Amino acid sequence: MKHYYKSIILISLALSNLIIAQRRPNNSRNREIIRQYGFTVFSVADENSDSIRVLSYVSIPNHVLQFVKTTNGFEAEYETTISLKRKKGKQVGRKNWSNTLVTDDYLESTSKKTMTIHHHEFKVPAGDYIISAEVLDKDSNDSGVRDKELKYSEHKGDLALYNPFFVDYLSGKWGLNENEIPMFQNLIGEKVTRTSVFVSGKIKPGPYILEVLVTNSKKKEIWKKSFQSKSEESFFHQRIIIPEEVAKQGLRKKVDIVLIQGNAKRKESVILSVNRSGISSSINDIAQAVENMRYILHDDEWKKLSKAKNTDKEALFIEYWSGRDPTPETPDNEVMNEYFSRVYYSNVNFKSYMPGWKTDMGMIYILFGPPDDLEIYNDPLSRIYSQRWHYYRINKYFDFIDENGFGDYRLSTPFFRGRSW
Repeated sequence: MKHYYKSIILISLALSNLIIAQRRPNNSRNREIIRQYGFTVFSVADENSDSIRVLSYVSIPNHVLQFVKTTNGFEAEYETTISLKRKKGKQVGRKNWSNTLVTDDYLESTSKKTMTIHHHEFKVPAGDYIISAEVLDKDSNDSGVRDKELKYSEHKGDLALYNPFFVDYLSGKWGLNENEIPMFQNLIGEKVTRTSVFVSGKIKPGPYILEVLVTNSKKKEIWKKSFQSKSEESFFHQRIIIPEEVAKQGLRKKVDIVLIQGNAKRKESVILSVNRSGISSSINDIAQAVENMRYILHDDEWKKLSKAKNTDKEALFIEYWSGRDPTPETPDNEVMNEYFSRVYYSNVNFKSYMPGWKTDMGMIYILFGPPDDLEIYNDPLSRIYSQRWHYYRINKYFDFIDENGFGDYRLSTPFFRGRSW
């Protein structure tokens, strides 16, 4: 139990130090921060050909850049590139931007909400592609590259349904109607009045049907509707409004779209989440979020939260984190946001035969955040794969060993007793 309570103390210190560091002008930047920009891609049927319109967006929050103090405030310079190539072939296209940001407010220079969006459109025939984004910070010389695979070969033929997405509104031209922009995180606010899902694809001229099914996190149907339409073209674009009372139910919903023409069917799905006051946007399900808190909850807190009825669990969850909000006068709870962003990162990057947050690497990352330094040793001949994570701010390091070469890293130093949950 001593180790357990020590972990609680350390996580509190680590999160508090992180918040303080974010407000400190001379804090050292982690090299992985540059990769924390958004890169999203959406597919839309082309009105003039059988090609697929590839709408790509790079969204760069201020906090990923190194702002330098100048006589007029704070300044950051960067370059952004989006490139598209065939999976087994040559480059199809490339777009580059060079930009300078200037602000007279230090807090704005470290903001995660103030961002710059770059948009570019490619047109390609059905096939398989790799689309890449790179952001280069000219002041720190750090760069981050992110790739996405586009499996468009499955859209060959007369009938195709492209991935649906939700529509947001932002002044400008973003590849849709004027001031329409795809919703990058599929995350709507509590005061939503109109949730519009954009659906497009290829069809034969004539009648077709779109079926929409919305289910909650328990896979229970909460809304279903069928739309019968007719087109004189070999493509369609359609915006479907999901009722407000349906969109606001729960925290996470799945929207299934089925395209039917004749005897042929195509199905695609999209997830819709609700941003609720007092709950981090990284959370999709309260019950799962409570389970993710196992590292920091005392035994009595765990019993109280985990055994609460679903109707009470959300209130207890908000109560727990409200008492640990370092800035209760602001709408954001930085400690909660940081904790669950670490859970999300762990699930994406440390997944093995169990969810990433339950792995040893996930546990350490959630408790202490990104390491200050990283040592990697890989020897395929001896089949020894290891990593050492250094945390200079707490004078500790953690050794992980992958004994099988499958990415299942186990904590070896310091020894940690096995978890029974």
